[in-house]
Amino acid sequence: MTLDHLALLATDAEAFSVAVETGPADAPIAGCPGWRLPELGAHLGGVHRWARAAIITGAVPQLDPAADPAPSELGQLAVWLREGAARLLATLHDLDPQRPTWHPFPVEPKVAGLWRRRQAHEASVHRWDAQRAVGQSPSIDAEFAADGIDEYWTVMLPRLITREHLVVPSTTFAAETTDTGQRWVVHGDSGRVEIAAPGVEPAACIRGDAQHVLLSLWGRPVPANAVSTSGDQAVADSWLALGGA
Repeated sequence: MTLDHLALLATDAEAFSVAVETGPADAPIAGCPGWRLPELGAHLGGVHRWARAAIITGAVPQLDPAADPAPSELGQLAVWLREGAARLLATLHDLDPQRPTWHPFPVEPKVAGLWRRRQAHEASVHRWDAQRAVGQSPSIDAEFAADGIDEYWTVMLPRLITREHLVVPSTTFAAETTDTGQRWVVHGDSGRVEIAAPGVEPAACIRGDAQHVLLSLWGRPVPANAVSTSGDQAVADSWLALGGA
């Protein structure tokens, strides 16, 4: 199955905006301690603007947040979000995915197509955050969630390790999806996370349907029976502690 990351981004960005304008403004974001809807909206809208600037310039963006601030009123915030998402989508649509470019992720080759996948998954998880905060029952498509797990291991977690100076466990860990039948085995080596060689047995494993495994990796709350862990619980906990906003 080939995922249309642009279509998925468009759908999730709009659903996110709808959830934001639904409110209430003081709805807490369970996966992002201390944040409420305005902070979550400002974050995703800021990411959209930052990513678009990076795509256009091929360099680290030099944006002045004061030039285009996120409104605090939810209706105005939703308008601001839709404006930023529309501009990002238009830029991504016109993008040559094979064009060499700068991006902050330790992934080779450095080509522009990575942005489509990254922004789709950024919007997906935060759409889930927003919908949950306003009392909806959000879900993530299984194939898309499985792609998100792969993107987490190979793109975003390496970026978080560098940006947040995370301590990578020097152990081996697996994630298994019961609905898509996939398995990732990773290990920490000299401050990096790498996909383990075939046949390597993990010290611990998380298992469940793809969306709940993905959400667990990102530190989101899931129902107690949605995932299970096996093996060394301390190893599992150390890997699951890496994910964040």
